[in-house]
Amino acid sequence: MISKLETLPNEIFLIIFNYLSWDEILISLWSLNKRISSLICSIFSINKNGIIFNRPGLSYKKISKILLPLIFKSSLLCSSIKYIHLNGSDSNSYDLIDQYFFNNNNNKESFRFPNLESLNIIQCLLSKSLIEKLSLLIQYQLNELKLTFDKVVFESFGYKDQDSSCISNRKNLIVMLEYFLCIIFSGECQLISLQLDISQSYSDTHQCIKSRSLNLSSNKIDNLFQSNCLTLRYLHIRIQYTCFLEHLIEHIPNLEQLTVCFRHSLNVLNQSYSNIQNLTTSNENWFYKIPKLKCFILKSRIYNDLEFIYLKWLLNNVNYIQKLKIYLKGNEVFRTDQSIWKCLIDANFIREYCLPDKIINLIDFDFYIRSKRQLSLVDIENIIDSFKINSFFIKHQWTNVECFYDENKSYQYIFSSTQNKSQFFYTLSKYRCINNWQDIRCIQLNFHPSFYLFLEQFDELCSNVSSIIIHTEPLTIPFEMGQRNLNNIRLQNVTKLQFGDCDSRSIEFCRKLTYRDKRRAKVFAHLISMCVQLKYLLVEKFEWLLYIVKYASNNLRNDALATVRYAEFGIPSCNHGPNKSIHIGKRLVPFLSTYMPHLQTLRLGRPDDLPWTTIRPDFKSGYFHWVAQNRWTQLLQTPQSINEHVTIFEQDLSQLFEQLQQFVFLDIYGIISQEKVESYRLMIQSRFPNSNFDIQISRFRLWV
Repeated sequence: MISKLETLPNEIFLIIFNYLSWDEILISLWSLNKRISSLICSIFSINKNGIIFNRPGLSYKKISKILLPLIFKSSLLCSSIKYIHLNGSDSNSYDLIDQYFFNNNNNKESFRFPNLESLNIIQCLLSKSLIEKLSLLIQYQLNELKLTFDKVVFESFGYKDQDSSCISNRKNLIVMLEYFLCIIFSGECQLISLQLDISQSYSDTHQCIKSRSLNLSSNKIDNLFQSNCLTLRYLHIRIQYTCFLEHLIEHIPNLEQLTVCFRHSLNVLNQSYSNIQNLTTSNENWFYKIPKLKCFILKSRIYNDLEFIYLKWLLNNVNYIQKLKIYLKGNEVFRTDQSIWKCLIDANFIREYCLPDKIINLIDFDFYIRSKRQLSLVDIENIIDSFKINSFFIKHQWTNVECFYDENKSYQYIFSSTQNKSQFFYTLSKYRCINNWQDIRCIQLNFHPSFYLFLEQFDELCSNVSSIIIHTEPLTIPFEMGQRNLNNIRLQNVTKLQFGDCDSRSIEFCRKLTYRDKRRAKVFAHLISMCVQLKYLLVEKFEWLLYIVKYASNNLRNDALATVRYAEFGIPSCNHGPNKSIHIGKRLVPFLSTYMPHLQTLRLGRPDDLPWTTIRPDFKSGYFHWVAQNRWTQLLQTPQSINEHVTIFEQDLSQLFEQLQQFVFLDIYGIISQEKVESYRLMIQSRFPNSNFDIQISRFRLWV
């Protein structure tokens, strides 16, 4: 007898699939019958989202024990998958490539997804095995690759007092990365589209494709790269030094679209003013190197006149393109080498410094510039009018320009009216200046008198905003919250709140509770309560949440935090600081189990060790506190201390996973000694045998 479910038409099934995640589809509906299985295969073959292994809440156990065996059991399903996404921010899923995507033999025939076209890997770590497999994929399999490395890969390179094994490992990692870059921009690569972030790598890495003379183990690759990458058409790259860009264009002759983002500025590494001047007066033109280039996009900060000169050289090299976009940011104008930034940024400025001298084929030109300066309303009107009366901009019909001034930060914003302003301007100051809030997805808010007036109109003005970043300092808002009925404000579509930034490891404890802390707690409580479906919460200092519970519980809506699935906090040291400070961490798990019982992912910023509860005794105040503190610091590297910290860390982890039943991923930024790495690793292997983990000097990840 045929069930009612099986009689549904294909269109209904496709609608049902839209409401289910890929893992729910496979677990619930795969193998019910051939027709449904065929429909599932069809959506994986055409759906750009594809297989998202890092979906929040997806455990390593579920992936490795259920989903991957289910997929690999069906050659039809494996052949249908064209897009795979892996993200290190919610899991160690990038390790799946190394563990499961290939059979035992590292060759193109052993890859389990024969029709995979696009691979997106975010925040991955370097390993020899991963580089070897990615090298195979870009040679024989992929059309599109998006790859960003976790910053811990490059941060660890700069740590001092490393032993010989760490130094050797660092050198091997650098060589592996350089080897991989050489393969990407060679005839061995078959990619059509590439998005790559190497902006935090060393200067030597940025020079690697110039010589193409590397050694990997005993295998010389001098003769491997005799040809250029002829297939690459679209390149989006984040780099740190301009030299990489200059070398890069020698090896991608068929490129059609190039997007270059600089980490800090147009860093003209080891080039003097005279060298740059000579460079800009040369007749070099990129048309003979990348003749098919149609679109050039540049994003960077500009710090001085030398970088403006270099920018002009770049623009003149691509004067034959059809589409140009530039995004520039400048800081405070106070140095003697910043005369160009002191000029009024109007139509004449844009023509002289932000466009090629000779315009040949340019049809579309978009720009965005943010600079630090003082402007009046009259200045803004004159700047906008300058484009309407300039013959060049009138001829090209590029007169629709917007300009406004942020009085809080003294920033001028000037950009093409065609720009999507949500990419650049989020700060709330003169919000009436923004004509179309509907384009905005993320907004940054400063505290000021119109703060709550804006929130009252938020759902109407910003219906598509899902993320709000709150600048926590300074908190000097001159208003009384009791004057408004804040309980009626609801942020219907906001799923992410960020209070400050806990990326820094210098998390300091507030030694003395102030009136400002209590007022901040009330503001934060109101904002959290306004979000109807809060999923992601970042709080710079964990004790701020404790203050909310203690001083502003009446302002916190019941179960306001119960929907949170991803949390990120900064927690002070458990070894250094005042007695009150080191005990903050012991309240972490009780707080989470009470207010965020469905939490799935937790990221912690630590100034030093990984455990968040302390074994340090309380020291008497005064001079003897610091004497005892120094003695304690000296004992931290002893075998006994390491064993004690391993025990307390195991207790912390056990408590976390036992009290949060849906929890699957823990990510800690901290600093530990090399001696502790192996001890912590052995403990994890014993306590969580079926997990996926990574432990380094500066990073700990555990995916269960």
